[in-house]
Amino acid sequence: MPDDQPAPDESGAVRPDDPDLAYATAMAELEAILLDLERRDLDVDQLAADVARAAELIRTCRGRIGAARLEVQRIVADLDPDPS
Repeated sequence: MPDDQPAPDESGAVRPDDPDLAYATAMAELEAILLDLERRDLDVDQLAADVARAAELIRTCRGRIGAARLEVQRIVADLDPDPS
């Protein structure tokens, strides 16, 4: 497993609330869930769990985007010592 990838839990899934979960990893898992949901032979017994997991991943991705936006704003603000 690459160093930038978090370790899976005992079930083999990577938890989205893991602060080390990479955005790309979360997006890849979200895309896999979406593909499963689009299949015609959808497992309705797994549906609620898949949708819940997708919601967690979406929250994680939004959080990563928000944090990156704030960090970029901070970096750009530090480039200009005169805020006026």
